[in-house]
Amino acid sequence: MKRYLSDAAVRRGAYDGLIVAAVIAAVAFLTVVVFAPGPDETDDDPEYLVQLLVAYVLLFIALMAIGAHARRRSDSPYAGLKAGAAAGFVIASMVTLTYLLINNAFFPIVSQQHDKRVAFAASGWSSMRAFINFQTLSGLVVVVPMATAVGAGLGFLGSILLARLRRLRAVRP
Repeated sequence: MKRYLSDAAVRRGAYDGLIVAAVIAAVAFLTVVVFAPGPDETDDDPEYLVQLLVAYVLLFIALMAIGAHARRRSDSPYAGLKAGAAAGFVIASMVTLTYLLINNAFFPIVSQQHDKRVAFAASGWSSMRAFINFQTLSGLVVVVPMATAVGAGLGFLGSILLARLRRLRAVRP
C-alpha cells in the first residue's frame, strides 16, 4: 500500500476522488433524506432518469479532469490513467459506504422508497434492512472494479486531451 501512495498521480487521484465522493455524499443525503421521494415515485420516472444521466456525465467529466490534473503535474504519460483509477476506486468505495450509512441511519425514510419496497417484497428475505445492506455490499464486487477501470480509461483520456491541448498551444504563435 505504501508503494501505491508514494506515487504522486495515485495520491492526487485519491485526494480528488475523495472530493468528488464528498460531493456525491452530500447530494445522496439531500436526495434520499432531506428531499425524500414520495412512496409512489420510482427510479424509472423520467425526471430521475434525466438526473441520473446528468450525474453520470458530470462524473465522467470529473474523472477526465482528474486525469488531466494528474498529467499536468507529472512527466509520466500514465499519470492520468493511475489518477483516474485511484479516483474511481475511492469514489466507488466511499459512495458505497455513504449509502450503507444513509440506509441504516435513516432506515425509516429509506424503507418507504417504492423501488426498495418492491424489490424487498419479491426477494423472499425476512428483514428489509438486511436485504438492503446485502444489495449494497454485493454491488461492491462489480461497482468497485468497474469504477476503477472506467476511472482509468477516462483519466487516461483526460490526460491525452490535455497533452493535445498543450501541443496546439505550443504550435500557435
